[in-house]
Amino acid sequence: MRKYFVLLVTVIISATAVSAGGIFTNTNQSASFIRMPSRGASLDIDAVYYNPAGLTRLAEGLHISLNNQYISQNRTITNNMSPLNQNEFKGTMSVPVFPSVYAAYKTGNLAFSLGLNIIGGGGEVVYENGLPSIETSVAALVPALDRYGVTGYRNNVYFQGSSVFYSGQLGASFEMFNIVSVYGGARVVMAVNTYEGHLRNVQVNTPEGWMKPGTYLREFVAPLRTGVQQRIILDAANSIDISTADSEVDVSQKGNAIAPIVGLSIKPNERLNIGVKYEFLTELELRNQTVADGTGLFPHGRTFRNDLPALLSFGAAYRATPRLNVAGGMHYFFDMEASYGRTVDGAPAANQDLIDNDFIEIALGAEYLLTDALIVSGGYLRSQSGVNDRFQNDISHSLTANSFGVGGRIAINEMIAVNLGFMMSLYVEDSRRYSYSGLSVTESYNRDNMAVALGLDLRF
Repeated sequence: MRKYFVLLVTVIISATAVSAGGIFTNTNQSASFIRMPSRGASLDIDAVYYNPAGLTRLAEGLHISLNNQYISQNRTITNNMSPLNQNEFKGTMSVPVFPSVYAAYKTGNLAFSLGLNIIGGGGEVVYENGLPSIETSVAALVPALDRYGVTGYRNNVYFQGSSVFYSGQLGASFEMFNIVSVYGGARVVMAVNTYEGHLRNVQVNTPEGWMKPGTYLREFVAPLRTGVQQRIILDAANSIDISTADSEVDVSQKGNAIAPIVGLSIKPNERLNIGVKYEFLTELELRNQTVADGTGLFPHGRTFRNDLPALLSFGAAYRATPRLNVAGGMHYFFDMEASYGRTVDGAPAANQDLIDNDFIEIALGAEYLLTDALIVSGGYLRSQSGVNDRFQNDISHSLTANSFGVGGRIAINEMIAVNLGFMMSLYVEDSRRYSYSGLSVTESYNRDNMAVALGLDLRF
């Protein structure tokens, strides 16, 4: 059915954000974050993203960091509605390449920096056995036609899609006083979505075998009726022909935007370091470039908003002993102010109706210097979602998560260091209740996430 295909397309659009971060923003932007997810006061090269004002604390010269993460995620959705062929739906995501590159040049009380990363999206979730809302759309044919002997349904679906928000960040840091540094910069975001696929051969199981529902009604049911009843069945057959017609989609969406970034670093003494960063709202507008659209979802040339919210981050690090460094911080996402283009029952919905509280992350971490060349580290990240039941559905939902990261940093020599990290995220199951065709339905959502990261830091 066309509604089935529209929902499948929406799954790929909505389910691409990976690992740590807010509803749509990725904050897992370095291997050092994976091994210790409290980087808001970082004075290493990944401070280009996490604490850009702190780059003035780097040693003189050029610093470069090359990072990649392998990320996998499992999603489980359960739905107790009886007409469905199955009640558990599993989705998988595998992202073998999730890169981030940073460069900074420190000279005197100035530091100039560049960051390249994937600030949103970057993954594709595949549900091999569909989703409750998708299955419901097709399964509805069975109870609607059971009086005519229909007992089941099937179809052929193919879809592939990707959604990646590339970003480039440029800025400069300036040490105003011995203890205070500031940063000013901007991020350019370039979004690219692509979708290609089809929905074909929707059939129902009838006493005459598998066939298209409209054909069955027209050729085997209507001839057994006369007068008004026959006319009603033929009209229903024509309507079902339209709703179950084969559909194709071949669409790309592109857009770009620029958002300012400011930062502050305070280092009152050799033990304590504080970092603050504010990223302004990224007002991102995408435009459809449509070759084929059997869904009606992608009119050629239409534009729509797909913002990234403003973000305030804070971090503090304290060197408790010459070998032990402890850190804490937060990320606060201003979701209420962003335009996500969300709908409820096909109608536009305001964020205030879907979100009770802005998304917030709280991080704790520690590093211990085992030797002059080896640091071991670990940390905890609490990602607290603020959405309500009206936001949640099987296509796009936001869950609270508890993440644990471990790893280490190995200094090969004064110019080369390697970061290794492993992070596991365990999500807090959420559920909602709704009504469908007079039935009371309970639907639950859960996930688990794993990331392995490798980073190479160079100093010249």
